[in-house]
Amino acid sequence: MVTLAPELDGSTTVIEELTKGHNIRVSLGHSAADFDTGLAALKAGATTMTHVFNAMNPLHHRSPGLAGLMVSEESPYFSLIADGIHLHAATLAMAFRANPQKCILITDSVEMAGLADGLYPGHAQIPHQQRKQGNQVTIEGTDTLIGSCSSLDECIRNLTQWSGCSLAQAVQCATENIARLMGLKDRGVIEMGRRADFVVLDDAGRVLETWIGGKAVYQSER
Repeated sequence: MVTLAPELDGSTTVIEELTKGHNIRVSLGHSAADFDTGLAALKAGATTMTHVFNAMNPLHHRSPGLAGLMVSEESPYFSLIADGIHLHAATLAMAFRANPQKCILITDSVEMAGLADGLYPGHAQIPHQQRKQGNQVTIEGTDTLIGSCSSLDECIRNLTQWSGCSLAQAVQCATENIARLMGLKDRGVIEMGRRADFVVLDDAGRVLETWIGGKAVYQSER
């Protein structure tokens, strides 16, 4: 998968080459494109959008931008960062309800996930010191958001709480919807003949067990 900004020169040709010539999924994001430019990119072969509402023009009632594509006739898949930092709870719920069958949950987690709060060094992509506070990571001394430290099961629980959807509907946004986007027939749902990669959750959406290839690799202390 490749994320690109459809307003850049030559993007239509690149999208067509990647999708039709190499079977690579193209996602629209990190972009200032308007609605019509995004629509043209979908018609060229793009099939999804990267962390909708973040790193793109905001949704406006007269100029919906890329976010407006969620309800377009082309109906692309779209990913949402459901950490409670990148998106307001109401915004997350609105986007999910726009098209639950195309919604994909992501974490945007960075390398500080699981580490203690504090100051961490930068790197080639972020050449600044990074401040971790809870699940939020910012450039030190600023409010510039770098990423998150949330887990995917946390995002699933957030979606159920904020949208009112069932746990099964939220799980679908982290499993089946992704498999359909990527054209994967060997995973995504629990069916005979598919890979035995799955997670066992309790009724609250907390991880009890993780299985990979039919073997248990994690069990919580119950």
